[in-house]
Amino acid sequence: MKDFFKELKKRNVYKVATAYVVFGWLAMQVLDTMGNNLGWSNEIASWITKVLIAGFPIALVLAWVYELTPQGIKKTGAVQAETSVNKKVGRRLNQFIIGVLALALCFLLIERLFFASGRTVLTKSEATIAVLPFRNDSPDKENLYFCDGITEGVRQNLSKIPSLSVVSRTSVEQYRENPPSMAVIAKDLGVNYILEGSVLRLENRSVIHARLIFAPEDRNLWSTQYNRDLEDVFSVLAEVTSNIADELEATISPEVMQNIVREPTDDITAYDYYLQAKGLEKDSLLGRGFVGDLDRADSLYQLALYRDPNFAKAFVERVRIFRQKHQFEFFDKQSLLDSMLYLCDKAIALDSNLADAYWVRGAFYDDFLYDIPKAVEDLNRALELNPNHVEAIGQLAVLKWAHLREIIPALKLYRKMEKLEHSDEVLFGAHITLSQLYWNIWDHDKGYQYLDKAIAVNPGLNGLKAWFYIQEGRYSEAVELMKDSQDFAALGFLHLLTKEYEKALGYYRKWGDQVKAEGVQEIAELESWHRYGQVLVGLGRKKEGEELMQYQLELNEKLQEKYQRAHQVLYESAGIYSFLGDEEKALEHLMKFDSINRWDDGKLHFIHRDPQFDNIRETEEFKAIVNKRMADIQQAREEVSRLEAAGEL
Repeated sequence: MKDFFKELKKRNVYKVATAYVVFGWLAMQVLDTMGNNLGWSNEIASWITKVLIAGFPIALVLAWVYELTPQGIKKTGAVQAETSVNKKVGRRLNQFIIGVLALALCFLLIERLFFASGRTVLTKSEATIAVLPFRNDSPDKENLYFCDGITEGVRQNLSKIPSLSVVSRTSVEQYRENPPSMAVIAKDLGVNYILEGSVLRLENRSVIHARLIFAPEDRNLWSTQYNRDLEDVFSVLAEVTSNIADELEATISPEVMQNIVREPTDDITAYDYYLQAKGLEKDSLLGRGFVGDLDRADSLYQLALYRDPNFAKAFVERVRIFRQKHQFEFFDKQSLLDSMLYLCDKAIALDSNLADAYWVRGAFYDDFLYDIPKAVEDLNRALELNPNHVEAIGQLAVLKWAHLREIIPALKLYRKMEKLEHSDEVLFGAHITLSQLYWNIWDHDKGYQYLDKAIAVNPGLNGLKAWFYIQEGRYSEAVELMKDSQDFAALGFLHLLTKEYEKALGYYRKWGDQVKAEGVQEIAELESWHRYGQVLVGLGRKKEGEELMQYQLELNEKLQEKYQRAHQVLYESAGIYSFLGDEEKALEHLMKFDSINRWDDGKLHFIHRDPQFDNIRETEEFKAIVNKRMADIQQAREEVSRLEAAGEL
């Protein structure tokens, strides 16, 4: 054995091994630094590492079999001890090792001086994370719903930690198949950390693997595997959350930890029904499901509740489906309202720390019951329990802007929503509201910017862009934009403004026939009879026109009684009275409209041009109302500009 080790030394195998290890280490350091700056995938470094490892024994074998001589590489054969060739080769290897070590030292200095800025040192407040869809490794591919349930369970738990920013589920869905490199995903989503994993389900056991990556460097921070019984799934979710929080130095308060470890049900079969239903519901909302999926999902939620009547999350999901299926019926059916509230209240009674339950109830108070104080209370509670709840953030932002006129708080909520949500389809509604918000503080550039983002998702929004044009007096451009539209009321209105009364009459006749034939789906479809009447007056048919305007006034009174949100009719009623020459009633209704401060859809822009207000535009009362609101808008815009310039908004 001694002779063997002596032979290794003679053949310079030790020195070759040392040189190989030093050179390999230097190569990996260079690749790591350059890869991070060039955005290379982690797979490239992984393959190079494998090649270097595989090459190590090959290099040793070659060093044993062959020898480097002045005449080139030759087979060693019987190596003569202490020959001059051996000594010369040994010296060359020593020089090579010293050279590589010198290069390594130079590289470390260069890396420290020039590339250190690329290695980010993060504070707790900068911890932003995306949970990618876990890979389904189960033999039965139908278990995808279980895999997705585990992914969502981890994401929801992390979302409860206030010091973490966790992007939404819809934002990461795009990376389910053929994801790009971690660096690309991090850049797309604006995150620093990415959690990926896999789930293997075998009968009553599950194997869950999770890996936390520091995304800018595509560097593994933590990984582990859990091989547990299905009954232990909730404890695994809590452990993963706790481990990630420790790695990111994110503090979890006792209250939040208690909410994380709380098991939603003690019946694993009920939980399985719940996850199956969630899968169907998700597919339906993403537009990749089938007709009847919501009904099948609701049946599964009911099965879950049959097994566990205290399963609060199942009650919440039934509310979501209920709303989705009956969203156009709530205005007329008190029984539907009562059912929704019962399900919401039941869920909260069972689990007072369930953020989704407060969000659903708060949204219902806002959208259908118009109880703004209760809506604000519930939505704030939802965000206390889950600061990353995108739906609650969006609902509260709309409420702050549309009802409470709190522009700065609304914008701050939207900024947070844009940080957590990166799906243009989901942000569609937010972009519409932001376009109107900026428009109403007379920042037209940003108004058009957000509107164009929404139009990119739904080109049918050209009507809203035409409305922006109208407010600026760009009537011909609005007509061109709407020329192929089937919105006959809007086309009639445009030609009324350009005083092309014959064209306007043709469109309003089509609109009237359409309403009578198809019925009414929205409040707005009942708000054009007075404009129709104004067209008739313009054509000299005064009596007919005034009859239509009187009809609209009667209709407006009914709308206010039936639909508490029909505040916009006050503006139109003021305009009708002005057109008819009743200055007192016109100003009375305009003051009522102003008192609720609902100038949020561009009416403050348009009232300067709206022909129905010509008769009262020069009155002191009219000027006082408009000028006061204009001053408020100017102040709001200056404050928004200041905060944006300071990076606070």
